[in-house]
Amino acid sequence: MMDLREYRRALGAFPTGVTIVATYDADREPWGLTANSFTSVSLQPPVISVCVAKSGRVFPTLSQSDHFAVNILSAEQKDLAMHFASDVENRFTDTDWIPGTATPLIPGASTHLECTVHSRVDADDHEILLGRVINYAHAPAPPLVFCRGAFFSAPQPEASS
Repeated sequence: MMDLREYRRALGAFPTGVTIVATYDADREPWGLTANSFTSVSLQPPVISVCVAKSGRVFPTLSQSDHFAVNILSAEQKDLAMHFASDVENRFTDTDWIPGTATPLIPGASTHLECTVHSRVDADDHEILLGRVINYAHAPAPPLVFCRGAFFSAPQPEASS
């Protein structure tokens, strides 16, 4: 049998950006979670993916929603990343947020991607949520990065001409 702790350590060698995936419940209350399994899938049309654990507290809300946002966190938002990864019932309680076009957004994030659900893929203990981007915004803030169990700030690349 595979040692899951060692397997997680092996996967942790891949640096990733850190996001907060957010949506509204049926009562228009915001819900969200920290996720680092995010990627761009397609440019035409613009589609992204994020993997969400089915055992997570936010999964029932996400599984019923037709919109979600991926907020790519800035280097200054480590505390938010930890808060949205915690066991708090609704992580938006006592958290600053702003309403987007169709989703809750995190102020100060490097990027906001608002999406409609394009499709859902069953992946055993996770669901791969594919979203068609309907609105986005980005700022020059350096992103928050996670690798080998630690957060760090990626150096800002020089602007290309």
